[in-house]
Amino acid sequence: MKKLLLCLATAAICAPSQAKLPLRIYSGDKDTVYSAEHTIVGVTLPGAHATIAGTEAKVYDHTGSFGAKIHLKKGRNKVKISAANGKQKADTTLNIFLADKRASSPAAAKEPKQETVFIGAITVATDSGAYLQYGPAGDRLGGSKMCFLDRDIRLTATGEIGALYKVRLSENRYAYLPKEYAHAVEGSAPASPVTTGSWSITRNDRTDRVCVGLPARLPYTYWTEDNDPSSLCIDLFGACDNSNWITQRSLDLGIIDRVDFRQVESDVYRIIIRLKSAYVWGFTVGYEGNTLCINVRHAPEVDGLKGLHVGLDAGHGGKYPGARSPSGLLEKDLNLDIILKLRDMLTKAGAKVTLTRDGDTGPSMTERKRILRDAGVDISVSVHNNSGGGALAAPGTAALYKHSFDRPLALAIARRLLELDVNLFGLVGNFNFSLNGPTDYPNMLVEGLFMSSLEEENLLADPEFRTRMARAIFLGLEDYMKAALTK
Repeated sequence: MKKLLLCLATAAICAPSQAKLPLRIYSGDKDTVYSAEHTIVGVTLPGAHATIAGTEAKVYDHTGSFGAKIHLKKGRNKVKISAANGKQKADTTLNIFLADKRASSPAAAKEPKQETVFIGAITVATDSGAYLQYGPAGDRLGGSKMCFLDRDIRLTATGEIGALYKVRLSENRYAYLPKEYAHAVEGSAPASPVTTGSWSITRNDRTDRVCVGLPARLPYTYWTEDNDPSSLCIDLFGACDNSNWITQRSLDLGIIDRVDFRQVESDVYRIIIRLKSAYVWGFTVGYEGNTLCINVRHAPEVDGLKGLHVGLDAGHGGKYPGARSPSGLLEKDLNLDIILKLRDMLTKAGAKVTLTRDGDTGPSMTERKRILRDAGVDISVSVHNNSGGGALAAPGTAALYKHSFDRPLALAIARRLLELDVNLFGLVGNFNFSLNGPTDYPNMLVEGLFMSSLEEENLLADPEFRTRMARAIFLGLEDYMKAALTK
């Protein structure tokens, strides 16, 4: 770790023993471009002076990165880049041709648009890890997820599109299920609608538990209301009410105030759980036999951060380096350094901490979620750093979350991050990242700064700034706990 911190502190360029000054062009050295506005980025020794096309460019003190936007004339341009540090000098010349607007080429053959192939009705059953998507589209984070599903839930698949089944949830509702988390089975899905049985509500050590009897495992979705975060809703598809007993077996529940139901469609049955608090501490939905059980976690019995069990995740690691900055900083190293600093602060405050990694390893998303779930954390934070956009911009920091009940946590940490005097890139909801998917505990993800930005890269290269960033996350957690435990 000492070697890692030394490399981070000195960025990627150390003072050379030879007379020649290091000078590397990171971007902007293309032979042919089509825009008169052109950005060039280089890297030299921190403390050196640099010029691009005769104009001095700021050399950042922690990284040696520098850059500037220049204006090209039509045709051939010779652009000289120079660096000097005392008697050490280096220069290079780029030959850049500014061409007319790129001529339109014959339309390339377009990828055929994927259409749903109707396969008739087949029955599929969910496997461990299954989830539903709203639609068939996707991006690098996959399709927009509705929720995760328990295993052995039978659904009728009416079509397929790429790697997805189109499945019927109810008479009027469809969703998409990844084929890798399902398998074809004999027989059919439960005839719709089935009738619900009796309910029971009990209090356990760490959870309140709502159980609804059913004759078969039915698909479901769950969410918390945006305008009423003290309500959990679970829709059961293919069910209608025949629950003539809703028995609460303890008068003093830990977090649930009361329960209710609505028959929102002829074959869609909504379970509504009203909480005593506006803050949700996590819940799980799944089956025991054919009984649907919703476990709602109590607020942790802690004194602020003291006694709180915090899960911390340093993004990337091992053979997955994440983003790389112009001067050569690796995101995986920055993420880990911030997380280890944060761990030490939390431990000093009396919190218990579980890490998904404490070295240069790269556990899978499934393994990271397993570590946090098996540890029984009360809350979790994942730390990443961003990349993209122009090198001369400073897009800023971001706090991201998936579920509406996680928004207060993301907001509390975002407010503290802005005290670092950086820009706000965004408070991002419905973020489809794997570690933000679980509802077992409040969680959020920090995108510290943009490593592709020269200004923000320089901040991240400073060990003191990374300490301040860890401190900002720590204070955000502290703020969240103060608010959550008083409401």
